[in-house]
Amino acid sequence: MAQIDTKTYAAEIKERAKKLKEKSLMAIGMVVMSYAKQLCAVKYGYLAASIQTASNEKITALDSPGEFAEETAGAGHDVTTFKPIEKPKSQDEVFVGSAVDYAPYVEYGTVRSAAQPCLRPALNMAYGKVPAIVKNGAKLEFKDYK
Repeated sequence: MAQIDTKTYAAEIKERAKKLKEKSLMAIGMVVMSYAKQLCAVKYGYLAASIQTASNEKITALDSPGEFAEETAGAGHDVTTFKPIEKPKSQDEVFVGSAVDYAPYVEYGTVRSAAQPCLRPALNMAYGKVPAIVKNGAKLEFKDYK
């Protein structure tokens, strides 16, 4: 008589699904960050260089303003003085943003200057890529199960 395997894989699958969620959130954040850096208004390059992605456990490094700068003379800023963005407290979140003090004024504008948003349009651009990111991650995470 044939033996039936009654072993349950629920705990292992649950753990892999948790890893998939965390990896997918970070990957989505990285896509948003990439688009935001491309769309960012650039004069000296500090705002684009300061855009980061942060999950509960990871945070991306600050870039060099020289990668983005149109003008070589700085505005008195030093990228080493920028604070990293805050990490989310929940594992179900990822933050994308900049901790430079003038970032909200560029994103939303002021009475004297028009808004030059980069984060909100970047999020909209990345929205359509979310299913593909999760699907590809799931294929990798669950490749052992057929």
